[in-house]
Amino acid sequence: MGLFGSISQWTEMRKKKRIENFKSQGTCPNCQGKGFNILESEMMMGTCYDCAGCSGSGSFSAWAEINQLSRRFL
Repeated sequence: MGLFGSISQWTEMRKKKRIENFKSQGTCPNCQGKGFNILESEMMMGTCYDCAGCSGSGSFSAWAEINQLSRRFL
């Protein structure tokens, strides 16, 4: 398999475990259930943006639906 194959497999398993953890909590993996993201460059100004992963809902079900739709178009 080689080193790069092992690293790739480890990364994929880690990603799946992370998503399963958020699924069990019912929260969006992108925003950790907050529904918004703050850009580091605009943190001092307090500018927040709705999470693109869940459309601002913070729920895992919304994230899963949006994520599946985007995979179809790739």
